[in-house]
Amino acid sequence: MDDDAIVADKIDGIPHPAETVELVGHEETVSQILQQYASGRMHHAFLLTGPRGIGKATLAMRIAAHVFKYPLGSNAPLVLDHAETNDRINGKIAARSHPNLLHMTRPWDDKTKKFKTQLTVDVIRLTVPFFGTSRGEEGWRIAIVDAADDMNASAANALLKILEEPPHNTLFFVLSHSPAKVLPTIRSRCQQVSMKPLDEPQVLSILQNFGALDGLNAEDSALLAKLAKGSVRTGLLLTRENGLEIYKSFMASCQRLDKPDWAQIQTMAEKVTARGKEDGFRLLLEFANEFMEGHATGTLGQKNDISSLARWAQVWEKTQNSTRIADGYNLDKKQVILNLFHDMGEAARS
Repeated sequence: MDDDAIVADKIDGIPHPAETVELVGHEETVSQILQQYASGRMHHAFLLTGPRGIGKATLAMRIAAHVFKYPLGSNAPLVLDHAETNDRINGKIAARSHPNLLHMTRPWDDKTKKFKTQLTVDVIRLTVPFFGTSRGEEGWRIAIVDAADDMNASAANALLKILEEPPHNTLFFVLSHSPAKVLPTIRSRCQQVSMKPLDEPQVLSILQNFGALDGLNAEDSALLAKLAKGSVRTGLLLTRENGLEIYKSFMASCQRLDKPDWAQIQTMAEKVTARGKEDGFRLLLEFANEFMEGHATGTLGQKNDISSLARWAQVWEKTQNSTRIADGYNLDKKQVILNLFHDMGEAARS
């Protein structure tokens, strides 16, 4: 597979999961899988679920390295080794050159010079030669689908066919941020393992190692950990896209929904919709979603009733539709944000 496709979701300057030799957290998940492997009754496919950026791909890579190092489960330890960067197996995985590991992600589109928005059937069909009769190395072959949420219908059906008749000595890790989006027939052929978000100290520790906390005071670091919600990826995006500033500006604007400061809102909208600021725009929408959920459920002090829930749900649905239209037709997203605050103001005053 083209190296570009492998790094579709990679953040510049941050090691890819294939290059990450130490897994932080998820001890229960690791123990569950390694005990199965050592028992000789390993399920052929695992559906690893949990929020984006908590380490699902890293865990799959570390389990793969474990299986490659200990091809006989009965001889395998029940804990992951403290990986060394100069280890032969880890070196091959990091270089994306291990012949018995296939990592399937959204492919690069040469026409648009962007990564495709879907994981296509052509990528899933790479399993045909991968699971072919000629093996690169003896032992297990492991395929990672990253992520199943990105598959289109044809890709999902192709994966289902493979899972129904898995080749001997093969292992699948199917990753999903939103398992409800995965075909029920795929879910039924996998053992689902729910991975929990990392705790705040773990997130801060990893971000500190990446230098992402440089220049932040204790208060902002604590806010960053809270907003990251156990996701290192979210924490990194928050630091790189001025996420704390966006959050503070958003919350300040929300304090005056009855009399919006349109100049402030316009300035904020221009910043998060500037060229190359797509992640900032998505972060603001995430903040808006949480804010509206808080109002709808009464956790922000608003009376909790059916009419309140309906009003805020309608605002969010309208915003989602506007965002899809803006994405589909490459329209100015500033208007999406301006409409959002107008609609939130109407909901707050009702």
